[in-house]
This record gives sequence, C-alpha cells and structure tokens, in this order.
Amino acid sequence: MSLTATLACVFGALFLLALLVIGALRPDHRVKRATEQIERYAIRHVPVATEGPVARFASRRVAPLLKVRDVEPHLAERLDLAGIGRTPAEWVLLSGCVSLAIAVALTVLTGNVLIAIVVGGLAGWLGMRFALNFLIKRLRVRFGVQLPDVLQFIAGSLRSGFSLAQGLDAVVLEDTQPAASEFSRALAAVRVGVGLEDALDTVADRMESADLRWTVIAIRIQREVGGNLAEVLAGTVETMRDRASLYRHVKALSAEGKLSAYILVALPLGVGGWLFITSPSYVRPLYTTTVGIGMLVFFVVSIVCGMLWMRKLIKVEV
Repeated sequence: MSLTATLACVFGALFLLALLVIGALRPDHRVKRATEQIERYAIRHVPVATEGPVARFASRRVAPLLKVRDVEPHLAERLDLAGIGRTPAEWVLLSGCVSLAIAVALTVLTGNVLIAIVVGGLAGWLGMRFALNFLIKRLRVRFGVQLPDVLQFIAGSLRSGFSLAQGLDAVVLEDTQPAASEFSRALAAVRVGVGLEDALDTVADRMESADLRWTVIAIRIQREVGGNLAEVLAGTVETMRDRASLYRHVKALSAEGKLSAYILVALPLGVGGWLFITSPSYVRPLYTTTVGIGMLVFFVVSIVCGMLWMRKLIKVEV
C-alpha cells in the first residue's frame, strides 16, 4: 500500500469519526428536550433525529444491510438500553470507521496488510461491543442502586393513601434516572391494558434485576392473600439493603484477587506492546513467520483461557 493511499484512508476514517463524534456531542437541543418530555410517558425511547450527512449516508447505505441480516431490532434495543441516541446504522458505521483506523495504523506500523485488517476489524468490533456492554451494565447497576430508595418512596406513598400506580407515577415525576424512565415504561404499558405486575416484570427482565423480580412476587402474593403492601415493601427494602451491604463486603474482600488477575493479564500484553513499539524488528518474526503466527495464536488462546479461569475464581455470588 502506497503512502498516499494510506494517508487518504487515515484521513477518511478520522473525518467520519469526527463527524459522528460531533453529531453525538452536539445534538439538536430543541429536539432533545421534546424527546425527553415525550419519553417520560412513552413505552420505548424515541431516538433523537439527526440530519447530518453521515446520518443520511448510514440510513441509505448501512441500514439496508442490517435489515437483510435482521440485526437492526436487537441492536436498536441494546442502543436504547445503553442510552445512546444513535441509530443502529450509525453505530455500525462508527464501528467500521474505528476498525478501519486501527487497521490502517497497524498497516503503517507492521507493513502486513492482512494481519492489520484481521486485527483491526476484530479490535474495532470487540471495542465497540465492550463499550456498549459497559454502558448497559452501568445503567443496570445504577438502577439496582436506586431501587431500594424508590421502593421506600413508594411505600411512603402507600402509607399516605396513594395506590401503587400513583406511587410509581410519583417516582416518574421525581425524574431520578434511570429509575424514572424505566418505571415510566411500566406505566405506559399499564395504560394500554397490560397488568401492573406484568409490566414490572418486563422492567425487571430489561434491567436484569433479581430484586425487582422478588418485589413483583411479593406484590402478587399480597394481591392474592391481602395485607399491608407498604409493610411488605418496607421489609423487601430492608432485605435488599442488607444484601447490598453483604455484596459490598464480599466485593472488598475479593478486590485483591481481581487486581492480581488484571495485572497478570495486562503484564504480557503491556510488555508485548512496548516491544512492538520500541523494537519492531525483534517482534517482527511473530507475525511474519509461520512459527511466529502459531505462537501468537497460542498466546491469545492462553490469555483468554487464563482470563476465564481467573474470572471464575474471583467471582462470588451473593
């Protein structure tokens, strides 16, 4: 690959990345405010409309490919869950630009186009996937942290004479995210005829919240046998907080093991990356010879197996 073509590819990838980042950081605030007002009582998130050239290119060129593979609905749901106001086509285009930039950079550094394309594509895809999973996990953790306070607030509303639906509506009006937006989905489903317990079960599945599932079970039992729902919720909140305290204690005790696992995984990767930058001729046989490529594959497999094994050792279920 000539130097001119390489620089052209780098400039094109960086230009598309810049356009997407600018579009993500500077949305139309009027549309965003209107979207937030509608979303408070909507069943699902309404993505912020974008009219930039990159968005139009993604909708015309990338969106048909996603429809052929039938991955657009699942990706749209995950983007909605992560709170990303981008369409699936834009996200895939961003992933392609990241992969292209990594591949071009590796081509310049190594001179091996085939290895650069494979590693760049894999790194870009995994990087965007991990970023999406991280955002989803962070939102679910925030929801789990807010849930005991939300249920305590609902219990107080019940003691004041409100119904359960009115207590949930008060939570939505408090606008504490992400709990407010998630419970607004349940209320929107109730307004179109879905049972309140079923709607809350849907939120629990969406947030992967075992605590909310137990709360729904307690509400169902109370509806069948009667009793004071406020006291049931108060007891559930106390159990949740005791369990959260135990979880934090276990997490603190296992922190040393997690740190050791991170260091053991990062050490060979860091040393290899440093040698790759400072002494490229020394590590060149790893990706230019058959024996070296075999050793590299064995290294990757060993690292992955070690990561999974150490993750199993340090993971403690509470």
